[in-house]
Amino acid sequence: MAGKEDTYQPPDKDGWSFYHLQRTLMNKKPLFKGEEKRGFIQQYFTQRWQYVVSDIFDLRWYLSLRIYIEEDSFDVRWKRSRGFSQQEQWLIYKNGIVIGKANTVMNVKNISKLKEVIFFEIEEETWTTNALTVTSSISLMRDNKKEGLLRRNHLISNVQSINVTDDRSEYIMALILHSYYFK
Repeated sequence: MAGKEDTYQPPDKDGWSFYHLQRTLMNKKPLFKGEEKRGFIQQYFTQRWQYVVSDIFDLRWYLSLRIYIEEDSFDVRWKRSRGFSQQEQWLIYKNGIVIGKANTVMNVKNISKLKEVIFFEIEEETWTTNALTVTSSISLMRDNKKEGLLRRNHLISNVQSINVTDDRSEYIMALILHSYYFK
């Protein structure tokens, strides 16, 4: 499966895309814009026991990501402020500097509607990514306006297609985090 991800070539795509077939290995997955490789995505765990727990129980706890998009390097580092919280939290570094944070929004309303939400605070802006648990489409919303969408190429495909209103690397990073954590 890792070999398929490494050799993925997008079929006639204009937007951003990556191939997400397996969740266990921590190999680098190429990120493309059109047919040109523009970066990569790599999940990691800060401690080995976190990887073992996540793998054995198929959980996304402790998930951290390194995302390289052209000249931008993101480190989305897992952190939890309370030990048994249901809210996952991440610090977001861009080119080695903290630019913001993100956290899941797990509340009764979202859980009852089977809605997945991550709230982002990046520099002076806020936005959310959200999706229904039963669908594969993820929307990025800022000021009640859709700024981006990540979806599978088709129902049985592992190709993730990303379309954003502009090629803002922060938007792409946010959609990728949501995809890795919830999907």
